[in-house]
Amino acid sequence: MRKFLFILLIIIPGLYAFGQETKVISDLRFIGELGLEKSLFHNWKVGAEAALKLEKNISRIDEMDLDLNIGYSPLKFLDLTVGYRLANNHKNNNTYEKKYRYFGEIKLDQDIRRFNFEYRLRYQNIDDDFFQQELNQPSKNILRNRIQFSYNIRKLPFEPFTSLELCGLLDSHENFMSKIKFILGAKYNLKQFGKLKIYYRIDRELNASYPYMYYNLGISYSYNF
Repeated sequence: MRKFLFILLIIIPGLYAFGQETKVISDLRFIGELGLEKSLFHNWKVGAEAALKLEKNISRIDEMDLDLNIGYSPLKFLDLTVGYRLANNHKNNNTYEKKYRYFGEIKLDQDIRRFNFEYRLRYQNIDDDFFQQELNQPSKNILRNRIQFSYNIRKLPFEPFTSLELCGLLDSHENFMSKIKFILGAKYNLKQFGKLKIYYRIDRELNASYPYMYYNLGISYSYNF
């Protein structure tokens, strides 16, 4: 019962932001991801991921990404990762602009019976999914806090999960919180064929007169070798 109340105390304040009564600009998007990961010696690993993002009710390419990362696990429950992203981002004048993002993150992972709890704290130099599209440049120095809960169903190959993420602007002294993301989805273990993740995500801009709200359908495949 205490664990259930703790989860509610974390998630409910975040969900309240989605219910704010204001004029919202919304869109339906699609995110497709393909990733590879290689385990190395002494708890090191490297990875690469390509992504395609569609916007305008899944009718136009919004962004194409290529991520490279390297990670280290000093402890069973702790992962440290740094990464770099090259992105081709669509602009309002129907041209594409290259953007470069780097990040560093700390991830804590804990199993409690058939439940899994994960907390991730990430810093990145730019907001590569920024909402204020009328701006020429995205926001800089972003801090992202994400909590995720999943449940391993006995004798079934899929694992339902939910997560909540709050993003903040380190350079802002007035409106620190910039957006919130809420996800519901399922992970599928394909054993020797890799892992598949399907999810539905809501992105909501905060502290804006006419905030953006994105509804995202996502599918992600990863293979570890």
